[in-house]
Amino acid sequence: MVKNDERIIFIIELGRLLDEYHKCPYEAVKKSIYEDIVLLRHAIDPDSNDMPASSAKKPS
Repeated sequence: MVKNDERIIFIIELGRLLDEYHKCPYEAVKKSIYEDIVLLRHAIDPDSNDMPASSAKKPS
């Protein structure tokens, strides 16, 4: 279980990753960033839908 202070750090990092994802011009790098976003989302909310990164809807 993630502690509240850890959850805050993860949410801040999630925001940073989303910014990087939207600014990145390289699809291969965007894919890697997206996979990190999915992993972090699961760390923040382990009960979230367990879709694999390859089948989840990517942020636009």
